[in-house]
Amino acid sequence: MRIAVCDDSSLDRDLFVALLHHYFVNKPISKEIIQYENGVDLLHDVEDDMWFDIVFLDIYMNDLLGIDVAHKLRSLGYRGHIIFLTATADFAVDSYEVEALGYLLKPQSFEKLSQVMDRAIRTMTTNTYLVKNHSKIIRVPYHEILYAESMNSKCIMHCCNDQSYVIYKRLTTIEHELNDKRFLRCHQSYLVNMDHIHQVDSQFTLVTGDTVAIRQRDLKSIRQAVLHYLDKMQPRSTPAPKGL
Repeated sequence: MRIAVCDDSSLDRDLFVALLHHYFVNKPISKEIIQYENGVDLLHDVEDDMWFDIVFLDIYMNDLLGIDVAHKLRSLGYRGHIIFLTATADFAVDSYEVEALGYLLKPQSFEKLSQVMDRAIRTMTTNTYLVKNHSKIIRVPYHEILYAESMNSKCIMHCCNDQSYVIYKRLTTIEHELNDKRFLRCHQSYLVNMDHIHQVDSQFTLVTGDTVAIRQRDLKSIRQAVLHYLDKMQPRSTPAPKGL
């Protein structure tokens, strides 16, 4: 696990890193903690493809506010956890805009740090798919996966926000690794996330406009599988995809 701690106060930064080290004592998790005294250097490293599982950001820094750094991280495609370090709760509402996991008030409490770290680790290990992308490992949340398609000796995983990943595995292997009822093997070459289906006819049309092929000899049973899933997982008031 790689963690960034960005705080322009060397004293606050050192104290917080010491708490982090204490948190990991007796935990079977390897870690690397990288410290930054400003948001600019952190952003440069992320632009150079350095990946972090968790980024701790001080809200009030001299060069860029932590909330501005967080917005830039998200615009660069960073989807790891962001946790704010702050002396006040003034930016609590803004933290939702960048999907922050939470914020820790200064002076730091080891109990509060432990709680947010426990939550971060829990969400990192459930409902995410690990994709090796060049020299880094990316955790892709299940809800961001639209569909996966098989292409010769590899698969393409298509995700929200026009992201896609090349995976050198068979589609059957990916299906077994995901092992989640939202994913339907609807064709020899396609695995679809049923949460993103907008319309059904002879193929699936997703909410993004993408189309996914359906195995025609099993069209009826596949439609029934989608209806059964949506009936169990979505509120009764949510309309079914068109065509069902």
